[in-house]
Amino acid sequence: MSDTLYISMRQCVELTTDHVTIADVAAPECKNKSVVNRLKPIKLLTDNSHGKNRYIVSIMKIFEIVDKEFQNVDVQSVGETDCVIEFKKANSDVKWLEFLKVATICIILFFGAGFSIMSFNNDVSVGGMFEKICKLLTGDKNTGKNLMELCYSLGMGVGILIFYNHFGPKKLSKDPTPIEVEMRKYEMDVNQTLITGHNRDDGKLDVK
Repeated sequence: MSDTLYISMRQCVELTTDHVTIADVAAPECKNKSVVNRLKPIKLLTDNSHGKNRYIVSIMKIFEIVDKEFQNVDVQSVGETDCVIEFKKANSDVKWLEFLKVATICIILFFGAGFSIMSFNNDVSVGGMFEKICKLLTGDKNTGKNLMELCYSLGMGVGILIFYNHFGPKKLSKDPTPIEVEMRKYEMDVNQTLITGHNRDDGKLDVK
């Protein structure tokens, strides 16, 4: 009687070690646990580029290994058909360098976002609109203008915090933020492009 082995392949993994095993790229499951225990540590490849290359591993490679190593085992794929493997260095202890990178990015984003908001307000003439509202309500275009500008600024800041679902390291709700959603979509598109390019053999140098 044959055993049925289910394999769920991941679409993308990041590793800090040079050796890639089946357990790194897929999650096998079988009633016969000895099959799973023997399959997981089997090595798929070794990276000799020191993290400069990305690799594509097909589910067919795992099928080939299972057919070679086991008898009377039926394999069924329940996940992705290809996995993108990237290598990265382990986290270094240079904390000041990480802090410097974050601080630089924050400064660039702060001034860039401020310039964009000011340009938008100038294009749509927000100041002129406030003067018209004050003129309509109080009869004087300058009466209450500063208060409206203050409320507008505070409302914009609070609105951004609520929309992006972040206040410091904490989330306002359990839902993913819009940035996380867009980054996930972008990551999936990149992985799919790498896989498609690899399958077409169109000469992408960063995919092996």
